[in-house]
Amino acid sequence: MIRSMTGFGRAESVSEDWAIRVQVRSVNQKKLQISFHVPDAFRLKEVELERLVNKEIHRGRLYFSLSCEPQVEGGLPFVNREVVRQYLATLKELAGDETLHVDMANVLRLPGAITEMSADRELQERLWPHVVAIAEQALDKLLEMRRVEGDNLTRQFLDLCDTMEEQVDQIELAQRDFVPAYRDRLRTRINRLLAGADIEINEAPLAREVAIYADRCDVSEEIERLRSHLMQFRRTLDGPAEPVGAKMEFIGQEMLREAGAIASKVPPGQHVRQVLELKTTIERLREQVRNVE
Repeated sequence: MIRSMTGFGRAESVSEDWAIRVQVRSVNQKKLQISFHVPDAFRLKEVELERLVNKEIHRGRLYFSLSCEPQVEGGLPFVNREVVRQYLATLKELAGDETLHVDMANVLRLPGAITEMSADRELQERLWPHVVAIAEQALDKLLEMRRVEGDNLTRQFLDLCDTMEEQVDQIELAQRDFVPAYRDRLRTRINRLLAGADIEINEAPLAREVAIYADRCDVSEEIERLRSHLMQFRRTLDGPAEPVGAKMEFIGQEMLREAGAIASKVPPGQHVRQVLELKTTIERLREQVRNVE
């Protein structure tokens, strides 16, 4: 099973009159990079949060946001009453004779209106276990979304692999006609050049030229390796849930290299178009692989 690098998770709870919210989201990136946005009170805890993330997530750009806000109803002990009175007095003065409608929730968000948690070490330590539990819930939701997206990617990969196998079969079947067609074209050209001349065609040089061409346009080894890569890719899809994105990127790169080698050998015309279609399918697969953890 594979997992996508794209996901979102959110969890929240109220503890000791503080609303704790954690939001995590992740996008594609080759290596794991974490960006934290946490209150100053928990800035020194980022290392522990990073360990928590590293347990389950190995690739992608992850954004971790933590907020801790006092509940207005139950959070009055944290209100700096004198500062709030000063804000209200200033607002009334600015309003003058106009009717004043005050949203207390917005007032409490103003600087200094709420006692900073960073000033209460005991409160920080009491809240920290709750922060960890909520962070774990948010990460679980993120992982679940990455698993669901991984299942969707798996179905796309299987369809692309089926298409590639059909295209490889067509190229292999067409390869049988490469040498006979070349031999016929060569013989026709020689007959045209010798038309009217009483000269008998020497079959030995003709056979050598055909043999050289047959070796030059032989793509059986490339096809065999391409099929091997396809088999490895399918096995990776069926493997355990672990980071396999880098491995899949490598296999996709090798697939494209073999297709390029085939393109350089096949004769022009319809056969080249078949190989170009194969390369297009591989590019589509590689594009989707960039989403895999």
